Amino acid sequence: MTGILSRVRSLGATLKRESRHGWGYAGAWFFRRFYYRYVRPRVVTVEEAGSGDFERGLTVLVPAAEKDADLLVLCLGSVREHLAGQRHEVWVVAPESELLRAVCAEAGVRYVLEDEVLPVRARELRTRGWVVQQLIKLNAWRHVPTEDYLVLDADTVFLRKQVFFRRGRTVLRYADQYELLYERSLTMILGDRPRFPVSFVTHHMVMSRGIVEALLKQIGERLGAEWWDGLVRVIDANSISPISFSEFDLYGNYVMNDPELRGRHVLEYWHGVDAPNRVPEEVLGAGEGRLAGRNSVSFHRHTQ
Repeated sequence: MTGILSRVRSLGATLKRESRHGWGYAGAWFFRRFYYRYVRPRVVTVEEAGSGDFERGLTVLVPAAEKDADLLVLCLGSVREHLAGQRHEVWVVAPESELLRAVCAEAGVRYVLEDEVLPVRARELRTRGWVVQQLIKLNAWRHVPTEDYLVLDADTVFLRKQVFFRRGRTVLRYADQYELLYERSLTMILGDRPRFPVSFVTHHMVMSRGIVEALLKQIGERLGAEWWDGLVRVIDANSISPISFSEFDLYGNYVMNDPELRGRHVLEYWHGVDAPNRVPEEVLGAGEGRLAGRNSVSFHRHTQ
C-alpha cells in the first residue's frame, strides 16, 4: 500500500510540474512517456551499424572504488567480450588501491588515479564518493584521447554485443523510470525547461567531448561558479537526497533539448535490468529467464 501511495504522490507531483507548460503539453508528455516505455521498444527496428562505426575510437571510462573490486572484474570481462568489435581503450579511474591496480593489470586495462581526472583533488571537494565519480565522468572530456567516451558504472555487466554508433550517429539509450528527485536537481542546474518523459539512467552512456564542454560551460555561467563547485553546492545543499542527481539524466536531457544535438543521436531503449544487492554469480548463473533479451545488468550496492 505504501508503494502505491508513493507512486500516486509522484504522479501528482509530476503532473503539477508538467502542467506549468500547459495542460495540453502535460497530456502529450504523459502520452510520450507511455509510448517510450511500452510501445517504442517493441515496434521500432534498430538501424544496422556501418563498417566505419566500429572504427570510430572510443575510450571506455570506468570510475571505481575498492569495495566494487569483484564487480569490476565482471564489468571489465564483459567489455572485453562484448565490445571486441569496437576500436577502444579502457580506463579505470579510482583512488590509489593495490587491489584495483591488480585487477586492472590482470584485465590489461589502464589504471588512472582519480585526482588526475578530477577538476581538483578529491579531498578538496568535500563531498560524497558517488558525487566524486559523477564529476570524474563529466571532467573526463579534458583527458580522454578520443572525441567520444563511454562512461560505465563499475557494477554494470554487459550481456551481449554492444553497438554505440549507427551510420555515423551516436546511440543514446533511455530507461524506464522518471525520478522526480532527479528532476528537481536538473531544474536547479539547467533551469525550468522541458524534460524527456523517461530516464537516461542506464548506468552507461556515450558522451561527446564537445557536448560535455558546452554543457559544463553553460552550468558554470548559470550557477555563477566553476561548474564542479556549482554542482557540488546544488547536490549537497537544500537537503536533497543522495540519489537526487544523475549525470546521465543531465547529459541526456541536454542533448534532447537541442534539435541539432538530437539529430546526431539515435535513441534506443536500454533493455537493461537492475539487480540491487543481489549476488552476481546467482543472477548471471541463472541462464535464461530474467536476463533473456537483456542488454546489461547492474548490481547496485546501496551502502554509501
